[in-house]
Amino acid sequence: MKPIFALATCLLLSGSARAEKAPQLVLENLDGSTFSLVETLKKGPVVFDFWATWCKPCIKSLPKLQALAEKYAERDVQVLTINVDGPRNLPKVRPFMQRHKLKLPVLLDKTNEVLKQFHLAGVPATLIIAADGTVWYKHQGYRPGDEQKLKAKLDELLGPLEEE
Repeated sequence: MKPIFALATCLLLSGSARAEKAPQLVLENLDGSTFSLVETLKKGPVVFDFWATWCKPCIKSLPKLQALAEKYAERDVQVLTINVDGPRNLPKVRPFMQRHKLKLPVLLDKTNEVLKQFHLAGVPATLIIAADGTVWYKHQGYRPGDEQKLKAKLDELLGPLEEE
């Protein structure tokens, strides 16, 4: 009887877990302007990709993310990168983006505080924040094909993307 009660209690508690809400972020853009998550979510969901210039998996994933951003732009999905290099390496970020022909917006997490607020261990890491501020998807690391998982989660949130 006790094992059944324990199992029932575990099932009840697991079902009552609340979805993680994104913190109300205000970050600086690479161009010096200010980004507000609350304001951006009014337009639709947000994809965050945390990266660093020294991160080899990040270098592989960013072009895939840019292609995904172009596909989902018409669906009001904002794809934003968050660089975690810190103040010392900040001068390397813009040349990195230019060298790799990346046009994604870059937000700056100079102290890794945002990385910590989302309970992420390092880079690369990708999040989808639904328009209601809920963390819809969280993925740590990068392997080829991970962009398909991200696309599947966006389609789950928004409905399938109609291909041309």
